[in-house]
Amino acid sequence: MNIRNQYDVTINFDAAVNLMDDDIREAIAATGDYDDDPQGFFNAYTAGHLDKYGEPWELDKPRPVY
Repeated sequence: MNIRNQYDVTINFDAAVNLMDDDIREAIAATGDYDDDPQGFFNAYTAGHLDKYGEPWELDKPRPVY
């Protein structure tokens, strides 16, 4: 399954999940709000990553490398 980052770059969702910070990913999953919406989960993760690290997540950049 593919989703898109903020720059409209196609990202493989399964690969993205494998590269997510465990703590952020689990916190989002615990809410249960995004179980059926991979795009929403990705978007929530990118916001959580920015909050935690103060910089964009690699997969939410114009030319992501993964």
